[in-house]
Amino acid sequence: MSASKYGRVFDGSSFEEITHPIASNNNNEASGGAYEPIPPTNNNNHGFTNKFDSKTTPIFVSIPHFRDGKRCAQTVLRLFDTAAHPDRVVVGLIEQTDSTGSSSDSSSTDDDPTCLMEYCALMGHQMKQHEPGVSHMAERQADYDAVLEACPRATTQIRSVRFHHFGSKGPVYARSFTRKLLGNEEFCMEIDASMDFVKNWDNAAIEQWKLTNNEYAVLSNVPLSAKDKGVASPIAVEVPRQCEIKIGSEGVPLFETHADGKAIGITQPLLSRTYSPSF
Repeated sequence: MSASKYGRVFDGSSFEEITHPIASNNNNEASGGAYEPIPPTNNNNHGFTNKFDSKTTPIFVSIPHFRDGKRCAQTVLRLFDTAAHPDRVVVGLIEQTDSTGSSSDSSSTDDDPTCLMEYCALMGHQMKQHEPGVSHMAERQADYDAVLEACPRATTQIRSVRFHHFGSKGPVYARSFTRKLLGNEEFCMEIDASMDFVKNWDNAAIEQWKLTNNEYAVLSNVPLSAKDKGVASPIAVEVPRQCEIKIGSEGVPLFETHADGKAIGITQPLLSRTYSPSF
Protein backbone atom coordinates (compact mmCIF):
# COMPACT_ATOMS: atom_id res chain seq x y z
CA MET A 1 0.00 0.00 0.00
CA SER A 2 1.45 3.39 -0.95
CA ALA A 3 1.25 6.24 1.52
CA SER A 4 -0.64 9.44 0.79
CA LYS A 5 1.01 12.84 0.61
CA TYR A 6 1.01 13.13 4.39
CA GLY A 7 1.55 9.45 5.22
CA ARG A 8 -0.74 7.00 6.98
CA VAL A 9 -1.41 5.74 10.50
CA PHE A 10 -2.07 2.26 11.85
CA ASP A 11 -4.48 1.96 14.80
CA GLY A 12 -3.70 -1.65 15.61
CA SER A 13 -6.07 -3.18 13.09
CA SER A 14 -6.07 -1.10 9.90
CA PHE A 15 -4.36 1.79 8.11
CA GLU A 16 -5.89 5.22 7.55
CA GLU A 17 -4.64 7.79 5.05
CA ILE A 18 -3.72 11.20 6.49
CA THR A 19 -5.58 13.94 4.62
CA HIS A 20 -4.06 16.84 6.58
CA PRO A 21 -1.17 16.61 9.04
CA ILE A 22 -2.30 19.09 11.67
CA ALA A 23 -5.64 20.01 13.14
CA SER A 24 -6.03 23.66 14.01
CA ASN A 25 -7.08 26.00 16.77
CA ASN A 26 -8.50 29.16 15.19
CA ASN A 27 -11.14 29.74 12.53
CA ASN A 28 -9.54 31.55 9.62
CA GLU A 29 -12.11 33.12 7.27
CA ALA A 30 -9.40 33.83 4.71
CA SER A 31 -8.90 30.09 4.32
CA GLY A 32 -12.57 29.41 3.79
CA GLY A 33 -13.34 28.77 7.45
CA ALA A 34 -10.66 26.11 7.79
CA TYR A 35 -8.95 25.86 11.13
CA GLU A 36 -5.26 26.74 11.15
CA PRO A 37 -2.75 26.85 14.01
CA ILE A 38 -1.10 30.05 15.18
CA PRO A 39 2.35 30.05 13.52
CA PRO A 40 5.48 30.25 15.68
CA THR A 41 6.96 33.63 16.43
CA ASN A 42 10.65 34.05 15.79
CA ASN A 43 11.27 36.65 18.50
CA ASN A 44 12.15 35.64 22.05
CA ASN A 45 13.45 36.87 25.39
CA HIS A 46 17.11 36.10 24.74
CA GLY A 47 17.97 38.74 22.18
CA PHE A 48 18.31 36.34 19.24
CA THR A 49 17.23 37.52 15.82
CA ASN A 50 16.34 33.95 14.85
CA LYS A 51 15.61 31.58 17.70
CA PHE A 52 15.11 28.63 15.34
CA ASP A 53 18.50 28.80 13.69
CA SER A 54 20.62 30.17 16.53
CA LYS A 55 23.25 27.77 17.83
CA THR A 56 22.84 29.23 21.31
CA THR A 57 19.05 29.15 21.73
CA PRO A 58 18.82 27.36 25.13
CA ILE A 59 17.06 24.01 25.60
CA PHE A 60 16.10 22.87 29.10
CA VAL A 61 15.93 19.07 29.62
CA SER A 62 14.19 17.73 32.74
CA ILE A 63 15.28 14.26 33.96
CA PRO A 64 13.69 12.78 37.11
CA HIS A 65 14.90 9.45 38.45
CA PHE A 66 14.16 7.13 41.36
CA ARG A 67 17.35 5.41 42.59
CA ASP A 68 18.61 5.10 39.02
CA GLY A 69 21.70 7.29 39.13
CA LYS A 70 23.91 5.06 36.99
CA ARG A 71 21.58 4.87 34.01
CA CYS A 72 20.66 8.53 34.43
CA ALA A 73 24.35 9.48 34.21
CA GLN A 74 24.67 7.59 30.93
CA THR A 75 21.63 9.48 29.65
CA VAL A 76 23.13 12.86 30.58
CA LEU A 77 26.44 11.92 28.97
CA ARG A 78 24.75 10.88 25.72
CA LEU A 79 22.52 13.97 25.83
CA PHE A 80 25.55 16.25 25.64
CA ASP A 81 27.65 14.02 23.37
CA THR A 82 25.03 13.72 20.64
CA ALA A 83 23.78 17.33 20.63
CA ALA A 84 24.84 19.46 17.67
CA HIS A 85 25.33 22.38 20.06
CA PRO A 86 25.81 20.95 23.58
CA ASP A 87 26.67 24.33 25.11
CA ARG A 88 23.04 25.43 24.77
CA VAL A 89 21.64 22.38 26.63
CA VAL A 90 20.71 22.80 30.32
CA VAL A 91 19.80 19.71 32.39
CA GLY A 92 17.47 19.70 35.38
CA LEU A 93 17.86 16.60 37.59
CA ILE A 94 15.25 15.52 40.13
CA GLU A 95 17.12 12.95 42.20
CA GLN A 96 15.40 10.54 44.59
CA THR A 97 18.17 8.54 46.27
CA ASP A 98 19.26 6.99 49.54
CA SER A 99 21.36 9.61 51.31
CA THR A 100 21.90 7.53 54.46
CA GLY A 101 25.37 8.02 55.86
CA SER A 102 26.20 10.95 53.61
CA SER A 103 26.27 14.67 54.06
CA SER A 104 23.42 16.60 52.52
CA ASP A 105 25.53 17.49 49.49
CA SER A 106 27.53 14.33 48.86
CA SER A 107 27.08 11.56 46.34
CA SER A 108 24.76 9.28 48.36
CA THR A 109 25.70 5.71 49.14
CA ASP A 110 27.94 3.75 46.79
CA ASP A 111 25.12 1.41 45.73
CA ASP A 112 22.66 4.29 45.21
CA PRO A 113 24.69 7.14 43.69
CA THR A 114 23.31 10.41 42.46
CA CYS A 115 23.08 10.98 38.74
CA LEU A 116 25.26 14.09 39.04
CA MET A 117 28.16 12.32 40.76
CA GLU A 118 27.92 9.33 38.43
CA TYR A 119 28.06 11.68 35.45
CA CYS A 120 31.17 13.33 36.88
CA ALA A 121 32.72 9.89 37.42
CA LEU A 122 32.08 9.07 33.74
CA MET A 123 33.86 12.33 32.90
CA GLY A 124 36.89 11.23 34.96
CA HIS A 125 36.17 13.09 38.20
CA GLN A 126 35.20 10.85 41.10
CA MET A 127 34.90 11.38 44.84
CA LYS A 128 37.30 9.58 47.15
CA GLN A 129 36.24 7.05 49.75
CA HIS A 130 35.57 8.75 53.10
CA GLU A 131 34.96 7.44 56.58
CA PRO A 132 31.34 7.79 57.72
CA GLY A 133 30.32 10.09 60.51
CA VAL A 134 29.93 13.76 61.30
CA SER A 135 33.66 14.20 61.97
CA HIS A 136 34.43 13.53 58.30
CA MET A 137 31.60 15.61 56.89
CA ALA A 138 33.80 18.63 56.13
CA GLU A 139 36.33 16.63 54.11
CA ARG A 140 33.53 14.90 52.20
CA GLN A 141 31.99 18.26 51.41
CA ALA A 142 35.34 19.66 50.25
CA ASP A 143 35.88 16.64 48.02
CA TYR A 144 32.36 17.01 46.59
CA ASP A 145 32.93 20.69 45.82
CA ALA A 146 36.27 19.92 44.12
CA VAL A 147 34.69 17.25 41.93
CA LEU A 148 31.89 19.57 40.84
CA GLU A 149 34.37 22.33 40.05
CA ALA A 150 36.45 20.04 37.84
CA CYS A 151 33.54 18.20 36.21
CA PRO A 152 32.64 19.60 32.76
CA ARG A 153 29.21 21.30 32.62
CA ALA A 154 28.38 20.25 36.21
CA THR A 155 28.13 23.77 37.62
CA THR A 156 27.17 25.65 34.48
CA GLN A 157 24.70 23.39 32.69
CA ILE A 158 23.34 20.96 35.28
CA ARG A 159 20.87 21.95 38.01
CA SER A 160 19.52 19.49 40.53
CA VAL A 161 17.00 18.92 43.29
CA ARG A 162 17.55 15.91 45.54
CA PHE A 163 15.56 14.32 48.34
CA HIS A 164 15.54 10.97 50.14
CA HIS A 165 13.67 8.26 48.27
CA PHE A 166 11.49 7.69 51.35
CA GLY A 167 9.94 11.06 50.55
CA SER A 168 9.00 10.06 47.03
CA LYS A 169 5.33 10.22 46.09
CA GLY A 170 5.46 8.93 42.53
CA PRO A 171 6.54 10.23 39.12
CA VAL A 172 4.05 13.11 38.93
CA TYR A 173 5.24 14.46 42.28
CA ALA A 174 8.87 14.13 41.17
CA ARG A 175 8.26 15.91 37.88
CA SER A 176 6.56 18.78 39.70
CA PHE A 177 9.99 19.81 40.99
CA THR A 178 10.92 20.82 37.46
CA ARG A 179 9.48 24.26 38.24
CA LYS A 180 12.31 24.78 40.76
CA LEU A 181 14.93 24.16 38.08
CA LEU A 182 13.45 25.70 34.95
CA GLY A 183 14.97 29.05 34.03
CA ASN A 184 14.28 31.30 31.07
CA GLU A 185 15.18 28.71 28.43
CA GLU A 186 13.42 29.02 25.06
CA PHE A 187 12.65 25.31 24.62
CA CYS A 188 11.88 22.64 27.22
CA MET A 189 12.05 18.85 27.00
CA GLU A 190 11.07 16.19 29.54
CA ILE A 191 12.52 12.67 29.30
CA ASP A 192 13.09 9.51 31.34
CA ALA A 193 16.36 8.65 33.07
CA SER A 194 17.22 5.81 30.68
CA MET A 195 17.22 7.31 27.18
CA ASP A 196 19.45 7.45 24.13
CA PHE A 197 19.58 10.04 21.37
CA VAL A 198 20.20 10.34 17.66
CA LYS A 199 23.05 12.56 16.58
CA ASN A 200 22.10 16.25 16.40
CA TRP A 201 18.87 15.60 18.32
CA ASP A 202 18.63 19.26 19.35
CA ASN A 203 18.50 20.51 15.76
CA ALA A 204 16.06 17.72 14.79
CA ALA A 205 13.67 18.48 17.68
CA ILE A 206 13.50 22.18 16.80
CA GLU A 207 13.04 21.41 13.11
CA GLN A 208 10.18 19.01 13.85
CA TRP A 209 8.57 21.52 16.19
CA LYS A 210 8.74 24.14 13.43
CA LEU A 211 6.90 21.71 11.12
CA THR A 212 3.81 21.92 13.34
CA ASN A 213 3.54 25.60 12.38
CA ASN A 214 2.02 26.14 15.81
CA GLU A 215 3.52 28.41 18.47
CA TYR A 216 1.78 26.37 21.20
CA ALA A 217 2.62 22.90 19.90
CA VAL A 218 4.05 20.27 22.27
CA LEU A 219 5.92 17.39 20.66
CA SER A 220 5.42 14.08 22.44
CA ASN A 221 5.56 10.41 21.52
CA VAL A 222 6.41 6.97 22.83
CA PRO A 223 10.18 6.69 22.18
CA LEU A 224 11.55 4.03 19.89
CA SER A 225 13.53 1.16 21.33
CA ALA A 226 17.27 1.87 21.40
CA LYS A 227 17.82 -0.93 18.89
CA ASP A 228 15.57 0.91 16.42
CA LYS A 229 17.44 4.19 16.75
CA GLY A 230 17.98 5.79 13.36
CA VAL A 231 19.25 9.04 11.92
CA ALA A 232 17.73 12.37 12.91
CA SER A 233 15.39 13.52 10.17
CA PRO A 234 12.39 15.87 9.92
CA ILE A 235 10.61 13.14 7.93
CA ALA A 236 10.06 9.93 9.91
CA VAL A 237 9.90 6.62 8.04
CA GLU A 238 7.98 4.90 10.84
CA VAL A 239 7.20 6.09 14.36
CA PRO A 240 5.14 4.62 17.23
CA ARG A 241 1.67 6.09 17.79
CA GLN A 242 -0.50 5.63 20.88
CA CYS A 243 -4.13 5.09 19.89
CA GLU A 244 -6.09 3.29 22.62
CA ILE A 245 -7.01 5.01 25.87
CA LYS A 246 -8.60 3.26 28.84
CA ILE A 247 -10.28 5.14 31.68
CA GLY A 248 -9.36 3.75 35.09
CA SER A 249 -11.62 3.29 38.10
CA GLU A 250 -10.86 6.82 39.33
CA GLY A 251 -11.47 8.44 35.96
CA VAL A 252 -7.77 8.74 35.09
CA PRO A 253 -6.79 7.90 31.49
CA LEU A 254 -4.47 4.90 31.23
CA PHE A 255 -2.23 3.90 28.34
CA GLU A 256 -0.41 0.77 27.39
CA THR A 257 3.31 0.60 28.15
CA HIS A 258 4.12 0.22 24.46
CA ALA A 259 2.51 2.04 21.54
CA ASP A 260 -0.36 0.08 19.99
CA GLY A 261 -0.16 1.79 16.60
CA LYS A 262 2.29 3.45 14.24
CA ALA A 263 2.57 6.17 11.61
CA ILE A 264 4.41 5.62 8.34
CA GLY A 265 5.89 8.17 5.95
CA ILE A 266 4.58 11.24 7.76
CA THR A 267 5.98 14.59 6.63
CA GLN A 268 4.79 16.60 9.63
CA PRO A 269 3.92 15.82 13.27
CA LEU A 270 0.35 14.61 13.75
CA LEU A 271 -2.15 15.99 16.22
CA SER A 272 -2.62 13.44 19.00
CA ARG A 273 -4.93 13.01 21.97
CA THR A 274 -2.21 11.44 24.08
CA TYR A 275 1.25 12.32 25.28
CA SER A 276 4.11 10.22 26.57
CA PRO A 277 5.84 10.98 29.91
CA SER A 278 9.03 9.54 28.38
CA PHE A 279 9.26 12.37 25.83
